[in-house]
Amino acid sequence: MVLDSYRGQADKILIPISKKMAKFNPNAISVMSLIFAGLTGLFYYISFYSKYLLLLSLIFIILSALFDALDGKIARMKNISSKRGDLIDHVFDRYSDIFIIAGMMFSLFGNVYLGIFAILGILLTSYMGTQSQALGLKRNYSGIAGRADRLVFIIVFIIIQLFITAHLSIYGIKIYATGVLLIWFGLAGNINAITRFFDMYKNL
Repeated sequence: MVLDSYRGQADKILIPISKKMAKFNPNAISVMSLIFAGLTGLFYYISFYSKYLLLLSLIFIILSALFDALDGKIARMKNISSKRGDLIDHVFDRYSDIFIIAGMMFSLFGNVYLGIFAILGILLTSYMGTQSQALGLKRNYSGIAGRADRLVFIIVFIIIQLFITAHLSIYGIKIYATGVLLIWFGLAGNINAITRFFDMYKNL
């Protein structure tokens, strides 16, 4: 993923936070990340009451991303990394992705068909990454549609959606900033999945 190159800078922030939260079980941190992701989707969905509810979505997605980054670091810091923890982390990440995208696609600013397209791209990208490891290769994090990148895009587009409510109308379909993001997730995700597939095929 693109943000891998900035991991060193992120660690300067995450490591001190991890030390302060080391008393918590990493799996509990993963659960909290999942809950915050669900709240992100929920408040995105009900933002038709007031677009300012997107502020809560913004807060919750930041918390979800933070806790998602912390669980693995705390596990490694406490030397308790395990396959079970890795399984929980990846399964919860997929549910988190679905909760967030579902909130977007069913919101006033989203579109169901674009949401389905986005979910397909996201899930296929993630599947190809772990399938590489299942086939005896290294886990594949390559491409422009990794989870860290998606979380940053979501944060940016929530801010855009909060301040810009104008939309395009294509064949009578309203496309807001949220719709643009869903299109990007669908396109980038599927392209990334195909790229990872051919990388695996070549290396097998």
